[in-house]
Amino acid sequence: MEQIAPVQTPITYNFAWVGSHAGRRCELFEKQWLNCASKLGLHKAEKECKFELQDLKECESMDLSYKRYMRMQEERQKKGLPYQDPPPYDTLPYQRFKNVVF
Repeated sequence: MEQIAPVQTPITYNFAWVGSHAGRRCELFEKQWLNCASKLGLHKAEKECKFELQDLKECESMDLSYKRYMRMQEERQKKGLPYQDPPPYDTLPYQRFKNVVF
């Protein structure tokens, strides 16, 4: 969990975004947890908001997604399935800007 500064100064306000998930993949889960925790307080939130916190931690670590990916790779190797061919080179979207200098 985040550490809260005992004294609020302009410096703490300016660096409050450090460690936040704002604008990133886990932003929604962080908002849900903060919404729940702000209503209850920090000590009650550990018990009452544990599902939101679990979702946030799973989004941060991507542990279940990685396990699922590894399981799919194991099945692919067991069955001996080949990988699909990559798409043609000219269908990739970034090829439009191939010769553009920024």
